[in-house]
Amino acid sequence: MPAPAAVQLALHDDPGRFLADLLPAQGPGAPDDGTLAVTRTFVCDPPFFGGGDIGRLAVCGTVNALAARGAEPRALTLGLTAEAGLPRDRLRQLADSVRHAAAEARVTVVDVHGRTVRAGDADQVYVTATALGTAGRYRPPGPGAARPGDHIVVTGPLGDHEAHLLSLRAGLGYEHHVDGGCAPLSDLIALALATAGPGLRTVREPAEGGLATVLTEVATEARLTARIEEPDLPVRRITRLALDDLHRTPWSAASPGTLCLVVAPEVSPALLTALRGRPRAHRAAVVGTLHREAEHRLVLRAGDGTTRPVRAGEAGAARVL
Repeated sequence: MPAPAAVQLALHDDPGRFLADLLPAQGPGAPDDGTLAVTRTFVCDPPFFGGGDIGRLAVCGTVNALAARGAEPRALTLGLTAEAGLPRDRLRQLADSVRHAAAEARVTVVDVHGRTVRAGDADQVYVTATALGTAGRYRPPGPGAARPGDHIVVTGPLGDHEAHLLSLRAGLGYEHHVDGGCAPLSDLIALALATAGPGLRTVREPAEGGLATVLTEVATEARLTARIEEPDLPVRRITRLALDDLHRTPWSAASPGTLCLVVAPEVSPALLTALRGRPRAHRAAVVGTLHREAEHRLVLRAGDGTTRPVRAGEAGAARVL
């Protein structure tokens, strides 16, 4: 007899977070020697795509998560689960991708471990990565430090990655015009830390679940309401067309390679000036603000001035990472 739905994992549940809640209380990963570490697990459908693959995604995503904690990434370990029958050329492609991404991020891959499972028990290949680094002088305090009036800044276009992958799955052709790649962003994060200092509340990469999921989590922890200004969202025209055809929204679309920063309003002008001087952040923009707690955690204000609540995951629930 199947278990009740309430005790079963849903597709978009995070088993890692569930497990962490059952373990003894953990600190932010900083032992006495100042070492920081983060671990991330990556699944991607398809795992090989234009502009990258699951290997590049794992390196960039894990390095970015560590840098967002105020650390300087130094080393990386990888764990692979591959299904039997995966062509060795795919593993060579994965190795090349990991090598190039690690070089861009200036980290060393110090260990790799893998297992092969029966054909059909994995979608080609899954990757788990751990990034290690040294704590910097300043670490963002986290979402709980956000205050009413704080600005929500994004550093680049939203939705490209999700539009590429979902178009590739559906064969719509947009994948030839929208890049599915991602990038290590530790340099941008270091720039934001140096420019905003204590005015930088938190740094997040809006990967799976997109900006809506990140802001819902921030607003929930800070007990505030986040408001997104739809006209201010940086979205490429071709990406918006693709997302419309796929019945997805830019604010709920996976956007690795872009950062979401919550900052004090007095530091946002200097931060935008600094970010826009970097190629990957020339479209950096303030896209919203935080407000005292209201009925909803996240709301969207459209160009006509109307406001509606946004639920994390709406119109963007397809698993792409």
